[in-house]
Amino acid sequence: MKKKQIIVSLHDYEILKTLCYHAPGTDKLREELDRATVRKGKVPADVVQVNSTLKFRDERSGAIRSVQLVLPAASNLQLGKLSILSPIGTALLGYSTGDVIDWEVPAGKTQLHILDVTNPEGSV
Repeated sequence: MKKKQIIVSLHDYEILKTLCYHAPGTDKLREELDRATVRKGKVPADVVQVNSTLKFRDERSGAIRSVQLVLPAASNLQLGKLSILSPIGTALLGYSTGDVIDWEVPAGKTQLHILDVTNPEGSV
C-alpha cells in the first residue's frame, strides 16, 4: 500500500532532522522526514505536528487514545505525552484528521484512525 504524502513544518523538520543526528534509533523518523512535504509557513490546523494534541482510534480494538506528540525530553506516558521517537509517534507525524494509518501490533495489523488534532495557538 502506498503511503499518503505527509506534511511537516520547516520548523519541525529542522528540529527533527537535528534530533535524528543525535539520537539512536531514528531510522523510521528519518524515512518519514525524507518523504514529507516541508512547508515554510503554517501547516493546516488539523495536521499532526510536534506539540499537537490528538485523538485516535485503534480500529482493531476500538480503543480511543488522546495524546500530545512531544520531543523525547518532554515524554511522559502517564501524562499522555507521547515521544515523537516512539514508533507510534513517528507513524502519526504529518497526517491529519480523518486519515487512517496502517499499523503493526504484536497481534497483527491494525489501523489507526485520527479523529481530532489540535495544535497550539500560533504553531508553525
